[in-house]
Amino acid sequence: MSAEPSKKAGEMLHTLAGYQSKARDALRDTVRRIAGLQVENPAQREMIARDLGVALLQAPTAAGKTLILGRTLESLRGAVLGKFAWFWFTPFVGLVEQTKDVLSAQCPSLRLRDVAKDRTAASTRDGDVFVQTWATVAANNADARKVRRRAENSGSIDDLIDDLRDTGFSIGVVIDEAHVNFGTSAKAAAEFYLNVLKPDAAILATATPNDDKLEAFENEAGIRVESRVIVDRQAVVDAGLNKTGLVLGIVAFGEEDSKLVDPEQAAFAAGWARHKKIKNELADRSISVTPLMLVQVEDQKKGEADPVARVREKLVQLGVPTAAIKSHTSGKPDPDFHAFAHDPDVEVLIFKVAVATGFDAPRAWTLVSVRPNRGIEFGLQIVGRIMRVHPAVRHLHKIVPLLDNGFVVLTDPELQGGLDAAVAELKAVRESIDTITDHLNVVQFGTGAPVLQDIQAIRGEGLVSADERIKRIDQLVEQGVLFPSARTETPEFQDRLLKAVNAGATGDLFGDLPIQQSPEKNGASPARSNAALYRLRANLGLPETMKREELPAIQAAGYDFADMVGREFVKRIPIADYLLPRGKAGELRLRELFQNRSELPERLNVPISAARVDDLAQAAFQFNDQIDPRDLKRSILQALERAADERAVPTDERMLRRGVALAALEQQPAMREAVRAAQRLRMTVEDGDQIPLNLIDAEGLQRAEKAAHGVFPSSMNRPESAFARLLDKDSTGTVLWWLRCTENTKWAPKLVLPDGSNFFPDFAVGVARRSKPDGIALIEIKDDGETGRLQSDRNTIKARVDHSAYGKVFWGTVHGDDLPVRLLFDERVNRFVSTTAFDLASLVYD
Repeated sequence: MSAEPSKKAGEMLHTLAGYQSKARDALRDTVRRIAGLQVENPAQREMIARDLGVALLQAPTAAGKTLILGRTLESLRGAVLGKFAWFWFTPFVGLVEQTKDVLSAQCPSLRLRDVAKDRTAASTRDGDVFVQTWATVAANNADARKVRRRAENSGSIDDLIDDLRDTGFSIGVVIDEAHVNFGTSAKAAAEFYLNVLKPDAAILATATPNDDKLEAFENEAGIRVESRVIVDRQAVVDAGLNKTGLVLGIVAFGEEDSKLVDPEQAAFAAGWARHKKIKNELADRSISVTPLMLVQVEDQKKGEADPVARVREKLVQLGVPTAAIKSHTSGKPDPDFHAFAHDPDVEVLIFKVAVATGFDAPRAWTLVSVRPNRGIEFGLQIVGRIMRVHPAVRHLHKIVPLLDNGFVVLTDPELQGGLDAAVAELKAVRESIDTITDHLNVVQFGTGAPVLQDIQAIRGEGLVSADERIKRIDQLVEQGVLFPSARTETPEFQDRLLKAVNAGATGDLFGDLPIQQSPEKNGASPARSNAALYRLRANLGLPETMKREELPAIQAAGYDFADMVGREFVKRIPIADYLLPRGKAGELRLRELFQNRSELPERLNVPISAARVDDLAQAAFQFNDQIDPRDLKRSILQALERAADERAVPTDERMLRRGVALAALEQQPAMREAVRAAQRLRMTVEDGDQIPLNLIDAEGLQRAEKAAHGVFPSSMNRPESAFARLLDKDSTGTVLWWLRCTENTKWAPKLVLPDGSNFFPDFAVGVARRSKPDGIALIEIKDDGETGRLQSDRNTIKARVDHSAYGKVFWGTVHGDDLPVRLLFDERVNRFVSTTAFDLASLVYD
């Protein structure tokens, strides 16, 4: 059965760009040169094929490698000594049809053959091409067994190749995506290549150069790549086949907002926003192309959820139509996978494969990657997948930046190294053609057969020793690579012969600080040997007792405290913010990688992550042992639902639960106020125990005129002592008396905090003209006015609480030479800020 050349109806033949013509000519001339050498030297045919008969075409994705290779094979028909039958291999099934489509449409003089159905040498003519995967001919599966087995009306592929040689055909091989080597059946494919195909000429093609993989390929196949045709990216850009730029997008949020946003969701939002921009631009210009957004996910790990399902759900939450999302989860692409690239109803394609498959998607502008691998190969693959220029927009090349840039979004800015490395490598590649036709001379040597004179210059390898040479020749004779007569040739001939059969490099063949004790918390002086008794000075006008806030035991409350808090909380928050869906405003930071140029950032609104809010909100409900978090959530949800009904805002339980969790996270001050308000409804203000009549302290303390017990207590630290001296030397008549309070005593003034704990300010001060019981002002002194423990969460809670009887608590610290300074709490930044020197007059009216 023969196959006639065909061409897609209505598709014009492409005129080759300049670089494409140069690459085709270089590959054609290389194969012609090799074929000529083999015809002239049949005894060295295999040696020439293995050592010099392999060429590499390296070109960026979208450079038209398939077109260059196809036109190369066309140009060889009738142009070499002898006839060629070509076997074209791709690593994956999907690429077979893609390759056939290009060859059928753009190389009409080539006949495409199907090795699964057509294995007859008699019908073969010069330039015929068999396109298949390695698995078709060299794998342990039914298809491979079928083509390797004789049938009633046709031989095996092995027979076909033998018959072709017997009828004068040379065997040529094209290996597309050569960086994938022999695909998933490497061992079987290498054996088939070496023992059955034994090609006379081979052309490898790749967009992802990798010296290690290329070397591994050479070792597996027993060949040597001697000719290289390299196309640089700029040539492809200038020809209008590659986009001019690659823009990297990273979404950034403020520290607090970032806790509420899923970074994957943010990346998808950025990608989808760019996708819609491109879609609108195309529509505005009446270009009937639907852009495609690619989403690359990690491989599924054992026992973990399918990442494709996770990503699909997040995309749908962003408003991406479910029907517009397709996915590919196979270990290797199938025809449907590649068909998605041309289906205008598909706007998002999720895949797990490494995309190093030649996947042709010219309508892909945007790619979002959550895959953890960020090496240079990953970067090259990304560049390849989204840098093609769709024919429908080629007339706008270098005119409309939005359409002339690929767009990549990564979930983590720390993982962009692979992209940077890929761009650097692509920028470093320069067009070059280095083939054997440039430096190969033929001379007569020894037996009179033409051999290669300039091999040493080509190889750059040194001569081996005589013993090493003979040993290596014996090995090659035993392997059937050389004939026994090689042992009798001159040493000079043997040296050159070893170079010519790629014997390999000679190295492969032969060859303590003292511990500082922390000061006491109160900064007390060293203990004295004797204690003294200091009497309370009744003449200063101190009251017998001071006021303390008290809460009844939970069991005695008589009503549901959590319900009270829920109602008070909802009164204090902007309800609409928590009844309607909303997101967080982020900044999309953009950088064009090829020019290394930052672009103006864009604003981006990203939905709040319900899962993250739920996780973070757990602690927001667990702040008071008197309140069961479950009861508090329920009460806030009910209050929020009532507010929604009153405002006729449609909502559902899922939205309400998200609103409750988000409000608890964002409205912590309101939560504390609500608790405080609920506490006041059940709180009592009671007199404490009597102020101690005696103070037992160290003997010989400094006298203090206005101190309750007549001395400066030794328990005070440096800032407290400095503040006590300020109070004691007041000459304005403002300070009547002062008392250093003791924490956790039954006589000291006490406040109950929203978390249920108690707060005992450092000083109680009798102030003239202050309109509070007994003119008392409460003062808290901290030892640091800027940083440290002062700004702790506990202190910020204390700062928002007023005493039910004595009013606000004053805060102070000490700067410089024991200068007391007033501290104010700034609600806007949730921090204490230092002001001016502490003005005692403020104790009267504040």
